[in-house]
Amino acid sequence: MESKLLNFNRIMANFSTKLVGGFVPVIVYKFTGKLELAILTLVIQYLLSFIMNLILKNLLIKYPQLFLFLRVIPIIIYEILLLFITSNPIWCAIGIGASYSLSYTFKYIPTEVLFAYINGTKKKGTGKQLAIIKVLEQTSFIAGVLIGGYVLDNFAMEYMIIISIVLYIIGALPQLIFYIVKGKKRKINTEYASYAHIVLKEKSDDKQFANTVSKKIRILYLIFYFFQESWQCMYVLLPLLTYKLTNSFTYSAVATAIFDGVYGIGCYIAGVISEKRDLCAFATFCGVIVGICGISLVFLNKELIWLFYLICGLMAFGYSFAYYFMYDRLLKKSKVIGRNTTCIINKINMFLLSTCFNSMFGLIGLPIVFFVAGGMSIVSGISIPAVEENTRRMLVDHLQDNEIKDKYKLFFFRKR
Repeated sequence: MESKLLNFNRIMANFSTKLVGGFVPVIVYKFTGKLELAILTLVIQYLLSFIMNLILKNLLIKYPQLFLFLRVIPIIIYEILLLFITSNPIWCAIGIGASYSLSYTFKYIPTEVLFAYINGTKKKGTGKQLAIIKVLEQTSFIAGVLIGGYVLDNFAMEYMIIISIVLYIIGALPQLIFYIVKGKKRKINTEYASYAHIVLKEKSDDKQFANTVSKKIRILYLIFYFFQESWQCMYVLLPLLTYKLTNSFTYSAVATAIFDGVYGIGCYIAGVISEKRDLCAFATFCGVIVGICGISLVFLNKELIWLFYLICGLMAFGYSFAYYFMYDRLLKKSKVIGRNTTCIINKINMFLLSTCFNSMFGLIGLPIVFFVAGGMSIVSGISIPAVEENTRRMLVDHLQDNEIKDKYKLFFFRKR
């Protein structure tokens, strides 16, 4: 039941928030004519969300269902502020960024720890469930962004705001009710940080060394995800880049829908193939392709919109394999070291920090963002084999003989 309610919440939340929320930078840019204000909302929302995640981490883990429901409050605030962006652009842009940051804070950690807990209690592992949920998520994204883009081009924004708020409440309420009625009796919320057996420590004669191995693996993934999550900034700014080319919400919606659709299908295909073959080499190639595609988008114009859409699809397909491979490995290895929740939260925080970092270059010029983020994506793709091999050897060597040979360590882990 927990899995069904979580999936229902994710589908409804993604659909409802995309109706308006998927176009926030575009709406700010359209009604103010200032690209800097559109970028400012992004910088504020990702920076504050990163900070709030650090402050509220324990509460977000302990009461995930409650925060998923309370997320409707910041959604209402930023959607209402969008109605006043023309009359008071600067303060509304700041308010939109701040309230949107709370929307992200109330979403990512609660959703991911719920998924990790529910999936961790199943014997089948993460692969199939991860692939299925990605397809469901992207389907709801597509429907939301296409409907939202059409309505924003042809009708008043107020209608879309009311609909999106109502649909979000419908999606979040059943999960909250289940938590209140049965969740506490089953002690679901006390198990998020403890369901994974700390295999590394249990089998180790040297507990201190086991802690060291755990820390090194987490640091390595932390650095990697700061670079890989740069793709998120390109995805977030994709509607704005498309709108600047076409001056149309609908064209922007199509670009985002193509990305979401291909990405969802790609994740499912990656999940099926990964059960039979090692995707490391292909994931590396795909990570590089994502960066190249992102950079190439800035050289196109409206007359080449078909090519723009094609590159968006190729970019999404490439990232689905690179993302799936590394996230699936992260989930599996983090269980072994007993730090599943910590690693997931670290990944979320790197997504927020990386997107904030890359978005700041938009204050100089929108193309600069895609150059920087694309370059970081290429670096992350190239580094996939090294990250995968080093973390694997750390676990295997230590579990076998309680020792990690120096030749397998990364340079910043070696003793000076």
